[in-house]
Amino acid sequence: MIRMHKTIVILRELSADEQVREEARRREKRLHDEATALNQARKEERELIAETMRKKGYTEEQIKDILGE
Repeated sequence: MIRMHKTIVILRELSADEQVREEARRREKRLHDEATALNQARKEERELIAETMRKKGYTEEQIKDILGE
């Protein structure tokens, strides 16, 4: 119980510090932006793979099955 109280006190002190809050906000935004970029890259890669498969004669059903859609 004492440990929990100390943790709460520390969190309150940290969140009261504007600079710490701003750094946390920037870090969270950076992580979000990185995740968004990674997801977009994966989507584009899948589209390129699907297009290559279409050119090789795969059906849409086969492509979806292979890509796990």
